[in-house]
Amino acid sequence: MVVHGRAGGDVPVALRRLCQSVHSRRQAPVELEVLTGAPTPARSDESLWLVPMLLWPGSHARIDVPMIRTRLRTEGQNVTLLPFLGAWTSWWTLVARALQLHPSTGVLIHHPLRPGLADRFLAQLSVRLGRPLVSFDQWPEYERQHPDAQPLTLALAPNRMTESLGEAGEWPPLLDHPLIRQGLIDLLVSLP
Repeated sequence: MVVHGRAGGDVPVALRRLCQSVHSRRQAPVELEVLTGAPTPARSDESLWLVPMLLWPGSHARIDVPMIRTRLRTEGQNVTLLPFLGAWTSWWTLVARALQLHPSTGVLIHHPLRPGLADRFLAQLSVRLGRPLVSFDQWPEYERQHPDAQPLTLALAPNRMTESLGEAGEWPPLLDHPLIRQGLIDLLVSLP
């Protein structure tokens, strides 16, 4: 699994637990490749599935992950690259189910993305989830214009965005939602 991680390659506990749960259920090796850390050394001779645990079609999904695939292939690995998690329809179905339990004033806060390709993705996702999506860097202005709006961060694990909003959102990172976490484990375990 390719994860973003934090400064210095630190991996949030929620992502490590996800990895352990998938490993336990699959009875097969599951490793983390951390975008913010040192490259993971070459693995065994077995084929690898590269699963980008990224929600957005940003530069990590479009540039960094393909570079990891290239590096692993150069090291002699047989690599199959899956689409980033945010491209999985079944993933957003899990998130939509969890959102049904929260007030309709909730606004989905996402990691800032460059304009362009991401705009269409975000517009379609907003329609699918039935809520506005606002970039984290635009949230203060949105909140001034909509004082009753409740921020619901779309982040897999704790990060600067979830910590900055603190208790304001009362919506934990996605892997802290039991329905979402278990559903994601089931999806990952069902991969061939």
